[in-house]
Amino acid sequence: MSEPGRVTTNQSPMRLVSILLLSVFTLEFGVMVLSLALPPVARDGWVGAVIDSSVLSALLLPVLFFVVFRPLARQIKELEQAETALRAIHDKLELRVQERTVELEQRNREISLLSDMSGFLQACATAEEAYGAIARTAQLLLPGTMGALFVYSPSRNDLEALASWGELALNPNERIFAPEECWALRRGRVYRIENPRTDLSCRHVPSPLPGKYLCVPMIAQGEVLGVVHLRHNRLAAESADSAEPLNERLVVTLADHVALAVINLKLRETLRNQSIHDPLTGLFNRRFMEETLEREMERAQRTQGPLGVVMLDLDYFKHFNDTYGHDAGDLLLREVGALLNTQIRGSDVACRYGGEEFTLILPEMPLDIVQQRVEALRLGIKELSLSHHGQSLRTLTVSAGIAMFPEHGAAVDTLLRAADQALYRAKAEGRDRVVTTDAPAAKS
Repeated sequence: MSEPGRVTTNQSPMRLVSILLLSVFTLEFGVMVLSLALPPVARDGWVGAVIDSSVLSALLLPVLFFVVFRPLARQIKELEQAETALRAIHDKLELRVQERTVELEQRNREISLLSDMSGFLQACATAEEAYGAIARTAQLLLPGTMGALFVYSPSRNDLEALASWGELALNPNERIFAPEECWALRRGRVYRIENPRTDLSCRHVPSPLPGKYLCVPMIAQGEVLGVVHLRHNRLAAESADSAEPLNERLVVTLADHVALAVINLKLRETLRNQSIHDPLTGLFNRRFMEETLEREMERAQRTQGPLGVVMLDLDYFKHFNDTYGHDAGDLLLREVGALLNTQIRGSDVACRYGGEEFTLILPEMPLDIVQQRVEALRLGIKELSLSHHGQSLRTLTVSAGIAMFPEHGAAVDTLLRAADQALYRAKAEGRDRVVTTDAPAAKS
């Protein structure tokens, strides 16, 4: 770009020639004025000198023009061209730096959002919290889009939408689909639809197709965990932005981060289940029972509601094991655990206390209802019909002891001790019965 008032290439030689001619004429004019001021004798000599200098100037000017000024003008023109080229390069570099700066700022923003998401996912206590953090990050990372995160069910027979963002509204039929309905899962790589009219679309995407979309499989540690589905939102699809491709690089990066988060969530859930469940019966273990009982006692104290605790013990289980073997004993424990799980409410807690002993925590249940429920469980266990390796197993009975909070105990250990004492009374009175403790509440 030329600056205002700058001398151009075509003006430079003419200006130089004009300056030279003016200089010569000025010099000659000065000599003529000087000659007029001199005496006549000296004036004749000066007139001759002026004539000679004029002739000499006329002869030298073409020579100076072709030998000096023309090459000089050519060099000036080349310098100006070089300067113009340098300015153009400078402008291009400056534009490139600006574009690169914007790109780096965008990358930094993306990295920051992904880092924040990873931090939230590590702090999430439940899967619902984690999927909420994923949806929030996806919305910020991919403006102008809408999408969903589909994760395999435990059976791996289908995928379910566990997170969505943007304006995506999935009906019940779209929230769950089979793996073979998505080309990204079938091919094991990113699947992009650019032209809905000609490209082969996934069956889980509703018809008519909403426009361009992207399916990215989530893979971590060699396992396919689900798929990220992305498409333009309604406003972008109706505007010129729909012509812009979806950001595949960023969606793949998001899918990689989410895949690691999902597999970590599954591992965390597995470890948690192992830490609070009994592996044989599937019931909660003693540690979880004690923590839950303390929490339920605090809640009952706040609400002034009833809370029942039941200790159950299989009668003559050691003799059963000696007669039929430990495999048959394990089978019996599993069946009793399954029966307890099916006969309790969602708010109740069934635990394996140890060996053949079980514990029930029954919140918001008065004593008479607790007695009825435990009596029904006693009869249900007594009526179990089991066979092992083609051999019918004899039925077992169960003894149970009941204690209520706060009547029979105001602390975890005292309440459990009261229920245990009632259980021992049931054993002493002939087994196969339910006994309620009559021990007064001990001070905690």
